[in-house]
Amino acid sequence: QGKNKKVIILCSVLAVVVLAVVAYMIFKPEEKLAVSTVEVTKQTINETLDTTGTVSTASEQSFTLMNKVKVKTVNVKEGDVVKAGDVLATFDVSSLETALNEKENNYEKALAAYNKAKNSSSSASGKISSTKKQIAELEKEIETLKAKTSTTKPSSTKSDSGVKVSDDLVKRFIKIAKRFGVEYDEATARRVLTSILSAGSSTSDISGLLDNLGTIAGGSGSFDMSAFAQMSGGSSALINAEMSLVQLKAQLATLELQSNDTYLSVYKTVYENAQSEYQKALTQTNEMKKGWIASEKGLVSEVNIKVGETVETQTVVDGKDVDISSIISSISSGIDVSKMISSFFGSDKVGIKVLNYPLVADISLSKYDVLDVSVNQEVSVKSANNEIHEGRVSYVGAVATSTGSSLDLNSIMSGGGSSSTIPAQVTIEDGDKSFIVGTDVDISIITDTQENALVVPVEAIIIDGSDVYVYAYNKDKSTAVKKKVTLGISNDTYYQVLSGVSEGDVLIKNTSGLEDGAKVKLK
Repeated sequence: QGKNKKVIILCSVLAVVVLAVVAYMIFKPEEKLAVSTVEVTKQTINETLDTTGTVSTASEQSFTLMNKVKVKTVNVKEGDVVKAGDVLATFDVSSLETALNEKENNYEKALAAYNKAKNSSSSASGKISSTKKQIAELEKEIETLKAKTSTTKPSSTKSDSGVKVSDDLVKRFIKIAKRFGVEYDEATARRVLTSILSAGSSTSDISGLLDNLGTIAGGSGSFDMSAFAQMSGGSSALINAEMSLVQLKAQLATLELQSNDTYLSVYKTVYENAQSEYQKALTQTNEMKKGWIASEKGLVSEVNIKVGETVETQTVVDGKDVDISSIISSISSGIDVSKMISSFFGSDKVGIKVLNYPLVADISLSKYDVLDVSVNQEVSVKSANNEIHEGRVSYVGAVATSTGSSLDLNSIMSGGGSSSTIPAQVTIEDGDKSFIVGTDVDISIITDTQENALVVPVEAIIIDGSDVYVYAYNKDKSTAVKKKVTLGISNDTYYQVLSGVSEGDVLIKNTSGLEDGAKVKLK
């Protein structure tokens, strides 16, 4: 009986425990997910186009040196930021007048040479017609003399055996003929010259003619040197007539060369370069007398002078002594004559260079992005030290340029093998030396702005295909409530919400694992 009583007590205890467990399982409180919340607010939101650009400068100030000038002081170094009015360097100006006079003298000589060439060109143009007429008349006379020579025995007023032709004249004749593409051996050249001298021409006549032909060859003129070979026989009258014809044709070639537009334009280019050099020297002289002064705020990018040094620049040529014949010959060779002439006048030596502020950044826009960008749009630019600087769009190109083989997402999506972008430029309003010319910077262009807009942090938005929703926090029931919303513009931080929530609504940020109606608790 005692044992039965113990069994009954034990069973009763077990029954109570089981009932307690069942009751707890039925009536236990639900577990709540710990969440963070954020309140829907109204504020201004900017949508941006984020890209990169290359820093450059829209303008720069280069201070160039004159020959033989001595540097007194240098007040800046590379990397310094200067403001308008700062004196960058000063000079001993005692030698400037001599250098300036040299430039002026070159200019005056080049001008005189140009005026002479212009007068020669004008005179030559007027003589060409009459010279051609003389040539035509002389050719008829030669034909008549040839006809007489063929029917009568030629007489000679001077024996060839008594004529001596110098080796120097023979060599000059062969050399000139070769410049016109005609090859004479020594024996043939000597026989031709002997025949001409026997007919009454003098050595000085022939020498002068060869000088004239040399000028024509140097100026890329043309002449038939083979005509000399036809003068080795016949009467004295015929040879003299043929010699006169050669001289007239040489004269015509010279006149045509002088009247050629290229001939005159080369002299003009020489004169204009000399004039430009003189005007530049005047400016340099005035600058150096005052010292080099910065005209704008900017960054010193080059300093190529030292205190106490005397500058040596390339010596310019005398404008009068430029070899015009060699220049004209170069034209047919495809050489850039303008660059050749410019090289005669030396090159500038830059002493100090200042990159003027504001700096700019060159960017490229896709055919889609360019629709959202216009001049004067606000921009933020991140410098090398991660500071944000203000800027604005200062230029948007009207024509796209091909970027060749570079990769572009828009071209890939459209199936194109190459991409075209539109060049644009951003002005960095408050740029400083933390922006390094030639390096890349991050740029955000504000493409849309909405003021007093309802905004929600990006981590509170759930995008599921075409559906967009949020989870609102029901304070009374401690539950998550799913709500569909319509979005407007966005940036990296916020979405604009057009409908679905109201100002002051509390939304859940960490939405992972949530369902509509789920119990939640605040962290």
